[in-house]
Amino acid sequence: MNGINNIMNLDASAESKGVVFFAFNTNDVDYVRIADLSAQLVEQHLNLPITLITDTESDPKHNYDKIVRIEYTGNNFRNDHITKETKQWKNHGRYTAYEHSPYDNTLLIDTDYLVLDDSLLCLMELDYDYRVMENSNSSAETMPARMGQVSLPYLWATVVMFRKCPRSKMFFDLVGRIQRNWGYYKNLFMVDGASYRNDYSFAMANIILNGYCSTSKNIIPWKMFTIVQEVVRIDTNLDDKLIVRFMDLALTIPKHNIHVMDKNFLVSDNFEEFVEEILDVTT
Repeated sequence: MNGINNIMNLDASAESKGVVFFAFNTNDVDYVRIADLSAQLVEQHLNLPITLITDTESDPKHNYDKIVRIEYTGNNFRNDHITKETKQWKNHGRYTAYEHSPYDNTLLIDTDYLVLDDSLLCLMELDYDYRVMENSNSSAETMPARMGQVSLPYLWATVVMFRKCPRSKMFFDLVGRIQRNWGYYKNLFMVDGASYRNDYSFAMANIILNGYCSTSKNIIPWKMFTIVQEVVRIDTNLDDKLIVRFMDLALTIPKHNIHVMDKNFLVSDNFEEFVEEILDVTT
């Protein structure tokens, strides 16, 4: 029996592991620039190869393991939570991660999720076909937890892990079907607002795949920390903490993975300086 277990462990360790980023530039945000900087954090703390899925023809500055160029189709907009302006939002096509990922085990990570520790590696040791982030702690006001006032809780598509297997494929196929028929599913689940959100479609697919049950084993077993305010800069200190500086105050938190929603900060020189600082500290 021990021999069989050893063979199974060898097979598991032989499976490829990697990270997938989606980065589609808009008129307002250079997401490829954000991806290039975030990729350095991923490589520093996870030491995993990264595949970039993008529609840009120009060469990114980061040396990715693989670049998959696809034609972006879709027309979506969002209200910026800081400026309140309506901006283009290229968030369609996330369901193609299963098709385009070259890895047996994939961490699908939004480029605004800053990887500052190696905790995501622990997820790959769990029993899973796919897992999605369920909850988020916020640096400010409480984030809404439901897709609508009379709807169900949603999941965060910010961090998704999946293994190449039939159930994961079924999950991503469902996400694709929901995106293509968004008007129907938006009304079915009584979603507030018209804009398509991956957070919602991933939640709907998970609910359907689990027999319309809101509880699921496909959940990442910890909360994500989200910074929603306008960020001026982020510094590190010798106590292994982060100092997040806003316009009129500063927040000191332990150094761990954070989700930064302020895209203006992420395309700024201050973010690039923060990445350089992190790399210098951990080298």
